[in-house]
Amino acid sequence: MKKIWSVFLFAMCFIVTDGAFAQSSELKPTLFVMFLPGIAVEQAEGSFSVNIDAWVFEKESKRIATSALISWMNVDFSKLSSEQKALFAERTHYFRTDSERGKQVRVRLADQVFTLPRTNGPGRTHAELSVGREWVKWQDGSDGFGWISWALEAPGHPLHGQEGRAKVIPAEGVSVVSDIDDTIKISEVRSKKALVHNTFLKPFRAVPGMAEWYQEIARNERQASFHYLTASPIQLYPALSEFLEDARFPPGLLHLRESTSKRNIHASRKGTIAHKKNVITRLLTTWPQRKFILVGDSGESDPEIYADIARSYPERILAIHIRNVTNEDRTALRYQQTFAGIDPQIWYLRD
Repeated sequence: MKKIWSVFLFAMCFIVTDGAFAQSSELKPTLFVMFLPGIAVEQAEGSFSVNIDAWVFEKESKRIATSALISWMNVDFSKLSSEQKALFAERTHYFRTDSERGKQVRVRLADQVFTLPRTNGPGRTHAELSVGREWVKWQDGSDGFGWISWALEAPGHPLHGQEGRAKVIPAEGVSVVSDIDDTIKISEVRSKKALVHNTFLKPFRAVPGMAEWYQEIARNERQASFHYLTASPIQLYPALSEFLEDARFPPGLLHLRESTSKRNIHASRKGTIAHKKNVITRLLTTWPQRKFILVGDSGESDPEIYADIARSYPERILAIHIRNVTNEDRTALRYQQTFAGIDPQIWYLRD
């Protein structure tokens, strides 16, 4: 999948730009702000550190680049149904943008207005703010789960009041880290044509039985939290978020790959492996008392990534589940090498 995404995102370089010539920090009405899901971590004194991550961009039509993408997909656009054309427009919506540099985003959090650092070249800004425990909205019937919300402070702007939020996760419990493509969503990443069609021309389809299994984990594991980790670009965040909800996967956090700059829009295999390892390591260090279940598939590098993590954190990994899409059994040389030295009772192959 990494190679296929590399080619696709290389084509999209003609669409997504760095906003290098932005002159004013004003958040003009034609600009959009996307708040990415964040986390809120309780500190020793009882306050919460809230992570805010935003992307500022302007939508563009870019017909020439869109035509190039259609050509790369090797489909006759004139023969697509109206539903397919509409889905293509929706799925590529956030790729057809200009990222905006030097913009200031203000948010209202805990009855205060904070100005985030000016956006960088990829249109991104990040801040960690501290608020009191009284600003947590606790989930009904949960023990230690909740949200801290903020709103875009931009009077007169069409998006004034748009909300973002960070999730509060208990210090102890079980965290499930799940890959998406071919683990819980049918993508067929080993076929370029199938991947393109499943991503941009067809409704997303859940892998049968996975949502039910995750719901079972949510019921049976102590304070279970879910993290959906993928090398897919953040431009697919709205579509993937909708898929998880529609398919009835347990609510959780999406961790997608940074891709709002043409300098990192070309996804290398090494880069995407680093992305997954970095996210999992960050989760392990943010919640040092939680145990982890890692779920992936055999189509790419999930077994190797998870095995490396298990070697680094042997007391923290409860189980590794690999969905078998390559028809290899446990005796295959790949698995013997990958899981050498790891307790054979903690890793499983799933059909």
